[in-house]
Amino acid sequence: MVEKVEGRVRIKEVVPGGIGEAVGIQVGDVIEAINGEPIRDPIDYRFHIGDEAVEVHLRRGEAPAIFDIEKDADEDLGIVLDDMPILKCNNKCVFCFLHQMPRGMRKTLYYQDDDYRLSFLHGAYVTLTNLSEEEFRRVVDQRLSPMYISVHATHPDLRGQLLGRSEPVDVMERIQFLARHDIQMHTQVVLCPGINDGPHLKRTVFDLAACYPDVASVGIVPLGLTRYRKNLPELHPVTPEVAVDCADRVTGWQERLKRRLGINFVYLGDEFYILAGRELPDRAHYDGFPLLENGVGMVRRFIDAFEEGVADLESVCPDPLRATLVTSVLGAGFMRRMVDRLNRLSWLNVHLIEVRNRFLGSGITVSGLLTGGDIRDALKARWVPADVVVLPPNCISHTGVFLDDLTPSDLSENLGCEVLVGSYDLVETLKDVVKGRGGREVGRETGEAAHPYISSRQVV
Repeated sequence: MVEKVEGRVRIKEVVPGGIGEAVGIQVGDVIEAINGEPIRDPIDYRFHIGDEAVEVHLRRGEAPAIFDIEKDADEDLGIVLDDMPILKCNNKCVFCFLHQMPRGMRKTLYYQDDDYRLSFLHGAYVTLTNLSEEEFRRVVDQRLSPMYISVHATHPDLRGQLLGRSEPVDVMERIQFLARHDIQMHTQVVLCPGINDGPHLKRTVFDLAACYPDVASVGIVPLGLTRYRKNLPELHPVTPEVAVDCADRVTGWQERLKRRLGINFVYLGDEFYILAGRELPDRAHYDGFPLLENGVGMVRRFIDAFEEGVADLESVCPDPLRATLVTSVLGAGFMRRMVDRLNRLSWLNVHLIEVRNRFLGSGITVSGLLTGGDIRDALKARWVPADVVVLPPNCISHTGVFLDDLTPSDLSENLGCEVLVGSYDLVETLKDVVKGRGGREVGRETGEAAHPYISSRQVV
């Protein structure tokens, strides 16, 4: 990780038949500038390569080189750039999940990034505390919109406390600057009971609502506490009682904001409704699901897709199939109803396994943080003969490994049964099983398994 964005980007691939190859650009060349503008990363490259006439300044070893290129405005040079180093976080958030991880795991699990470019490219949430004035100007000049901002509290003293700083941290000044330049923002609050809830949460929501439509949404998600939380500030979990109180408060705010703004504006993570024992809101509540990747409305989308597609399985008449579905503590409640519906089909026998998180602790109840070892042990303890075991799609990385470096293939060998990774559409997953295609194919990547959006090569 790096503390600031430097210039110069190395070319790691030249596409055969492209402009770059035709003019003599080579792998290993370093792009220093295009049309006199420094190139610090792939975003700069994409922004400046759009002209029809480009003057590309390279360095080949110690020797400079200049290429004057005429091309169509939408035409690329046919080169692939090295991954950009990632800006590191300069906070010590009291609820930071990475500070609660056990030692000895792979390096990529400890990436503590806070990079505004990843916010634009991948929807990663950033605090905006490590940006220079030049970088704020870059966000505006290059239209890096939308941005996803971890706010947590708009009161400067409270935000400073939450970010683990000794001084106040004013986020509204930064947000108002971006709003004046028409940068769209989605914001997040990690709810820490007894700290930034109650009146503090109300202030945060309505401070941000005053910047609508530039601030397009606020997502409220619960903090996660692992059993490895030692020598850190004392925090309290989001209990069912806290979830009920928060849901009641937010529902009232949504009614007011709906009348004023035309949308609910503030949205609770799915865990709040499940913990509170309440039905999830319908799809209209989420106003187009702007925060889906943050676990806001994901369960509603999953349930709706199932209810809309399950009737299609009635016309499927394969050989009898015995399937075991793996889920987390949080997912078991709504998954049980799905399993009951599936077991009405004459050809299908479905068994649900709820896996408790022994690795990180009972306070972690989501499927995305289940380990292969916990899943294996739960399956073996309550094993029912099955033709296939279907895993949740978010419990492995895109390189095919669980948090503890086991793979679905490891589970398959251990259980003597096919193990595959499902999708966020359970009906389509079962159709794929019947067709013999299985779920998403995964495998272990050479080297370290990657962060969800960061390559291990980006950390220096």
